[in-house]
Amino acid sequence: MSGGGGGGGSTPANTTNVQTIREAPEIEARRLGLMDEAKRVAAQPLNLPAFQTAGLTTEQQAAATLAGQTGVGVPSITGAQTAASMTPTSQQFQQYLNPYQSYIIDEINRQAAIGKQATAAQAIESGAFGGGREGIQLAEQERARLGKIGEAQESAFRGALGAFQQNQALQAQTGLSAADALMRGQAQDITALGQVGATAQATEQSRLDAARQTTERGIQDPYTRLSFISDIQRGVPSSQQSIGQTAAPTTSPAAQAIGTGLGAFAAFAGK
Repeated sequence: MSGGGGGGGSTPANTTNVQTIREAPEIEARRLGLMDEAKRVAAQPLNLPAFQTAGLTTEQQAAATLAGQTGVGVPSITGAQTAASMTPTSQQFQQYLNPYQSYIIDEINRQAAIGKQATAAQAIESGAFGGGREGIQLAEQERARLGKIGEAQESAFRGALGAFQQNQALQAQTGLSAADALMRGQAQDITALGQVGATAQATEQSRLDAARQTTERGIQDPYTRLSFISDIQRGVPSSQQSIGQTAAPTTSPAAQAIGTGLGAFAAFAGK
């Protein structure tokens, strides 16, 4: 009795397949070159420009100088105070008297002389010339003459005093008005200079900021270019590996060869 040959037996075994997927050599070369360039650029000092602040303009300096001048208007105020406290001298007072005052006094005296002549004529006619009654009348006339002269002098004095006080008030008010105008003018000049200076300062500051931004952009240009190139390649890894573990029978060398061929095919197919 003879027996036929039996088929070969198989036993399961664990195998590990490693698949490595790489980019094309020229892509990897470009990526490595990009990394080297990025390393070189990053190693260079940035030398960023310092922030600059625009200084005070000529107008602002003039405004500050003008604001520090505290004596503006003081002479006019001092003149106003002097005028307000001034007491007229006799010589100053004479210029405010009525220029026709002497004619008024002369007219009073003339009228009094006429009255005296009339009184003397009456006394002669009545035979009482040089008597006591004539003397009383003459004394009364003299008293009236002096009274009228006194009233005229008082009126002239009051008029002169009023004119002096009016002129005194006018001088004081003029001084105060001049001081107020000077101080207002100073304030307006300070405001105008400050506004012009602020505009010029803002313009200069904008120029400095623009110059700094231009310099910064020039410094950042290499980084921007590298970032642009990196964005193009972003999302594509330099290499990719997949590790899988499968269980396969080891029936024969032919079967193993078939399995190896299928693995290689899968690797190329994945690429």
